[in-house]
Amino acid sequence: MRSNRKREPLRLGTVAKALVVCGAVAVAGLSYVYQKNQLYRLGDEVKKREATLLAVEKRNALLAAQLAQFKSPAYLEARCQQYGLGLIPPRDSQVVRLPEPGREWDLAVPQVALVPAAASSGKPAPVKKLAKKVVVHR
Repeated sequence: MRSNRKREPLRLGTVAKALVVCGAVAVAGLSYVYQKNQLYRLGDEVKKREATLLAVEKRNALLAAQLAQFKSPAYLEARCQQYGLGLIPPRDSQVVRLPEPGREWDLAVPQVALVPAAASSGKPAPVKKLAKKVVVHR
């Protein structure tokens, strides 16, 4: 080994290795800071959206309660009397109750087709009657 290294010129490989290592450390540090910054921003965004969701859920609950109040028979009667509409509830004989159709009703596909007249009898063949779908509100 030589006794005096101060006068020895720098080798290109040693300098290149040092620059590569320093660059890698710098890139790793900058990417760490960038990722931490992104986590902070996303955390703030999540907090804002959670606060918005909570506010919307509260408003939804208030509106649902208001809707239930507006649908109540007592409220409706009071409003009818307030405006002098003279409405009364229907009698039982005026109410038509329909059974709720089963699953077979949903699977039935309505087919509208005319059946050709029977050639031998001269009478038209009977046409299937289609039932109308009735929507039942609860």
